[in-house]
Amino acid sequence: MSEEWKKYVKDPRKICKYGEKCYQKNPDHHKTYKHPPQLKAKGNKDKRTQNRFKPYNKKTNTHNTCNETIDNENTDSAVNSSHEEEIDDVSETATAVCRLDDVTENIIQIDASTVYFSKETDNAVYKECFKVEMPTDFFKFYECLNEESSSVEHLMASVNLEMIGPFDLLLGKLPKLDKKELYLVHWRFFYDVPEFQAVLKKKGNSELHIGYYRDEPNEKPVFLAKNDSFKDYTISPIAENIFGAVYWFLQNEKKSSPFISVACQKLSEKVKKWAESNNYSIEEYDKKKRLKGIVCKTFHGAGIVVPYNKKTQLGYRKLVETDANIKKMFKKLQDASMESEKTKILSELQPLITYSSIAVDECDFGTGLEAGIALFCSGHKEFQKSALSLLSTTYSLLKRDEFGEIIQMHIKHRRKGPHMALWGQKM
Repeated sequence: MSEEWKKYVKDPRKICKYGEKCYQKNPDHHKTYKHPPQLKAKGNKDKRTQNRFKPYNKKTNTHNTCNETIDNENTDSAVNSSHEEEIDDVSETATAVCRLDDVTENIIQIDASTVYFSKETDNAVYKECFKVEMPTDFFKFYECLNEESSSVEHLMASVNLEMIGPFDLLLGKLPKLDKKELYLVHWRFFYDVPEFQAVLKKKGNSELHIGYYRDEPNEKPVFLAKNDSFKDYTISPIAENIFGAVYWFLQNEKKSSPFISVACQKLSEKVKKWAESNNYSIEEYDKKKRLKGIVCKTFHGAGIVVPYNKKTQLGYRKLVETDANIKKMFKKLQDASMESEKTKILSELQPLITYSSIAVDECDFGTGLEAGIALFCSGHKEFQKSALSLLSTTYSLLKRDEFGEIIQMHIKHRRKGPHMALWGQKM
């Protein structure tokens, strides 16, 4: 045994489970963990840097590693944390995943003893309940509705719209719960990623809903979008504010629902007037503007934004499989009747998960986010644990912890159907 190995064996520090594969340069990591002497071999860094994009492409890449770019200290600490913690609550939540082919109506029970929030406008309460603050246009729209009618819910129902989610706080209909984390799944539909927060839905058994889409939990929403979870996972941007979103809905609803076309036209004229008087545009969202800032469209189509260095290409790399191939494999899995068929398809998809995890380790956080969303959007229970692991880790590294909390609760209580209130059917 060489002198170096003798020193390694006697070293009282904990053994780093990544051994010679560990690339951490963070001093705190090396104070706590010991590594095999081979890590000190000359040229190791260059080899690691050159292999960064393998097996994603065949070209040798000589870009710098993540320690030499975006936010050196913070990134190292975050990656170090992801290696060392393995997050017990992630695995615990993953094992508690509900059967995705079941429709779960009630998470809580409402009775005469239930205590409710007052009609709340304090954004701190929204942040506490839903992990995000609501934008100014949300409160302004409700204010305009109140000026128009003494019963805003009745007014909206007359045009086939229900006010949901955070609107329940404004309406004084949100119950006070000891388990506040349950608010994170209040009116969260089957395919709603953490970035998407529903605030309106089409009345009745429709699963068409409209919500705010945020890239960062602590920033203002980028736009309002729609999704119909009965059909698929597509998130389509429609307007920059809620006035524009409601106007869009009314213009479409009056064409498809002739019995309420007059009511839709009257309210759309009022919405237009309110928007103009409060300096809000009712124009449809310009999707071209969105393309400039996103690193990829993602499965749901709304795109994701992560820190990305164009020179070093650090922050995002393409998935090992194209979206088209991934969708084909998801479809095969859905149609597979034999267990052997399912096993084969799952093994074909495993490299997607493995290489995405490697990308996250190498600071391409956008790849982990894209892969996690793809697995989540598949809707297959076989991928819930992998989706949760990738998304929880990535949100943590991106400092979007609020989204991490949302995805954990969503997967734990993931439900299908049109009535996604905590208590099931709308009161």
